[in-house]
Formats: sequence, structure tokens, C-alpha cells
Amino acid sequence: MFSPTEAAPIKLDIADLHRDPRNQIRHGTNRAVVDRYATALRAGVELPPVRVAMIEGVPTLVDGWHRVAAHQAIGATSVPAVIVQATAREARWLAAEANLAHGLPLKPREVRDAFRAFIRARKHRTAASARQPSGRLSYRDIAKALGGLVTHQTVSNWMHKDFPDIALEYGGEVGTPAEAPSPDDPEAAFASAAHDAIRQAVAAARGVHDPDRRGAIIEAAEAALRELHEAAPWRPSEF
Repeated sequence: MFSPTEAAPIKLDIADLHRDPRNQIRHGTNRAVVDRYATALRAGVELPPVRVAMIEGVPTLVDGWHRVAAHQAIGATSVPAVIVQATAREARWLAAEANLAHGLPLKPREVRDAFRAFIRARKHRTAASARQPSGRLSYRDIAKALGGLVTHQTVSNWMHKDFPDIALEYGGEVGTPAEAPSPDDPEAAFASAAHDAIRQAVAAARGVHDPDRRGAIIEAAEAALRELHEAAPWRPSEF
């Protein structure tokens, strides 16, 4: 599997930096975030270096769109950067991986873009082992690699829709179309949507640090949990 080696940070001219929109998993930059970073830079705060993939000799931004925009906002012409060697497909996954790890929570369609980048970079391939004799990550493992923002069932559905040939390799793994939500089973679709919404909510809550706001979120979550308990019979999942 691809494992980039990073050098020490260097100063890179922003004018030389290729910003391919396909490497921006988030659909656009957030002006408030750029302004906050710019304020920090003006105050003398050093932001983490951006990450740049060297693709066929071209420095291509994979992580740090908001930081680059903030440097430009204060009139800077260069930005601290760490360089990795990567192919175009690997660079798209590096960008997605960075967005999954930090920053603003990804929207559902952005998580799906991250999934596509993961598969195109062949990150679902792994060395055969006792745990993974097939040399492939399971749908559950892929869901974990995506930050746990979606269920393994959602990963299965996406695989069958976006990469049907690869889905065939997975054969009868739990989460194949036989278990996928269908028009004849709307409850399964509701369940999948509920799982994904919970994961999205938890991801978004990680960005809330104010005690009062966190308290309001926790109270809402506890009220929702009580409603779920009381609405209908239930039993713990086997997984």
C-alpha cells in the first residue's frame, strides 16, 4: 500500500502551487475559517505546514486549502509546506484522508468522494494475512478508514454502484446487495440513513468545545436516545 515519506517543511511559493479542484474533497472553502486563520497569522501564530504532493514534478496541494487562502489574505507570497511523492490517484486519497482526519466535518456527498478516492488509490488492497487472507480490506475496515462516518452497509452500496467489478471480488461478504436497502424494504433504508446521521452528528460535535453548546448537544442526544428506547421494542446488535 502507498505510504508517502515526508521531508522537512520548506517555504513554497504560492504562485508555483497547483491547486487541482479534484483534490479538494470539501466542496469549496469556508470564508469564516479562512478569516480565522488569517487573524491568527497576523497575530504571529504559525499554522501547521500544508501538504503538497509532487506529481510528475508539479507541486500539487493535497491538504491546506484554507491555510493557503489565509496566507494570501494577509499578502504572503509563500507558505510552509511538506512535500511527498505521489501519483495523481494517490494525491486525491491523501487529500481525502486529510479532510477525514481534521477540519470541518465532511458532508455525506464529500464522504462518498473520499470513498471513491480511497478505492481509486487502491487503498482497499492489503497484504494477505491470517486476518485478511483475501488481500482486501473488509467493508467494515473501509468504513473505519473513512472515519466511521458511514456504515459498512453504506460502503457496500457505494462499492456496488461505483465499482461493480471490484464488488464482484468481494463475493458474499456481509453487506452485499442481498442485504442492501431496496424499494421493497424501506425500513432498511431508514436504518441505514439513521446510522449515517448519527455518525455525522458525532463527527460534527467533535468541533464544538464550548461547554454550553456541548451540553445542549448532549441533552438533545439523550432525549433522542430516550425516544428511541420508548418508541418500539429493540435488542442489542450482534456486531
